[in-house]
Amino acid sequence: MGISYSTEPKLTKAQSDIKYLGSRYPFGDDELWKLYRAYHSIQNNKEKVSFITDWAVTCVVVPRSNVTEEESRVKLEEMRKDRFMLMQLIEHKILPPDFSQRLQERNFSSEDDVFSPQCEATDNGLIQLEAFFKGLANTGRRGSRYAIEVLFNHFSVKKNMNVNSDFPAGANTTREVADCNQILDLAYRLSLAAAFLDASKEDNDMHTWIPPEKTDQKAIKCLGQSLIEFIKKKRNRNSSYGTVEDDPDLEKGFVEKLDLQEWSEINAPVLASSLSAFLFHVFFPEKPFPQSRTTFSFPKLLQDSFFFKEPTSPLLFSFACLSKSLGGSWYRLYSSSNDGMSYNRLQNALLGYGGPTLIIIEAIKGGMFGAFTGSAWKESKGFYGEADCFLYQLTPMTAVYRPSGNGTNYMYCNSEARSRGYDGQAHGIGFGGDVNGPRLFISETFEDCTAGTRDLTFD
Repeated sequence: MGISYSTEPKLTKAQSDIKYLGSRYPFGDDELWKLYRAYHSIQNNKEKVSFITDWAVTCVVVPRSNVTEEESRVKLEEMRKDRFMLMQLIEHKILPPDFSQRLQERNFSSEDDVFSPQCEATDNGLIQLEAFFKGLANTGRRGSRYAIEVLFNHFSVKKNMNVNSDFPAGANTTREVADCNQILDLAYRLSLAAAFLDASKEDNDMHTWIPPEKTDQKAIKCLGQSLIEFIKKKRNRNSSYGTVEDDPDLEKGFVEKLDLQEWSEINAPVLASSLSAFLFHVFFPEKPFPQSRTTFSFPKLLQDSFFFKEPTSPLLFSFACLSKSLGGSWYRLYSSSNDGMSYNRLQNALLGYGGPTLIIIEAIKGGMFGAFTGSAWKESKGFYGEADCFLYQLTPMTAVYRPSGNGTNYMYCNSEARSRGYDGQAHGIGFGGDVNGPRLFISETFEDCTAGTRDLTFD
């Protein structure tokens, strides 16, 4: 009786590459094959336009239907022409002029990086291929820290450090920093580009998401100032950093990568998703954004607003950065400019609505602040609500005050009519603090309203 040997079929070059890439990068098999074929198609294309446009056009997929091969080919050509026009609008009207080239050079090109031993140094094609997959994975598949790093690297420069006598001799005196306002402005524009491509799927008015040529940068600078103040407080807690006066670059808005990552996780947890949402639309236009990952949904106003003069207002971008709950469509329940200074109208609007609410207040002397809650409103002599509630300040410096874990006085709605004034408590709408004096309080008379800086429930 003979001995039989079974051998696995020999893999083709493409199958071997896919197997290798699949063991290293967080993509499904269908995604790997699509990207792999598109990559080689672009490499063989001599009529390149730009990195982003080339990929967006090549990644177009014709929906499956009962049509002939010729009809499918014609449909694909039409879809690619439409996609090309959309991407040209994005590149010329929304994104910074050099975005595509810089993204390719700084995130999708090979450097002196250490790849797996399977990737031989002589196989330049595989090195470049792996650099692409690594770059795309870093834009969102590996978490927000990697995506923030991509945004940081887009503007990073090396600067000399100011050192004192305690600095170790021979130590590296340069560091990588980036202009925080440039980073935040890019994220803002990426979020608009994502909204533009998302609207194009339903043939909605994409032009809504094209910002004016001169955009008010106040909200972007308020976010940037929040980051700078975060770094100052961090350094004051660690004397090894020296004093703030020792770092003039910080005063000019130049920040380090780790500081940006830590700040965004606490104060702007959705910021990184602006990049991943846009690139997902570019590379996988036929697929819905995965529910398992956080997308960036630019707020869409369903009515005119006193606070937001343009649908592309950077203030709306700032709100969306604070919480994923603040993305999507906004419906106005009450506005003092439209409904008058009436507490009854305000309370009735809140009590008649069961969804999440965002309260926006503008102080007489300037500054925008307020609160968010995902819980439905009700009249009560005590506090209620859940830990998704938070306070915020948007201008003159963005800040978020989330639940501290030390208290549960989240939200409060107590009118004088409920107790006929006999309960001796504050009458109005409030957040934090106590029943005698909520931290953020809108009184029934709209007089003696308060916005405190400290309480047990919120940071």
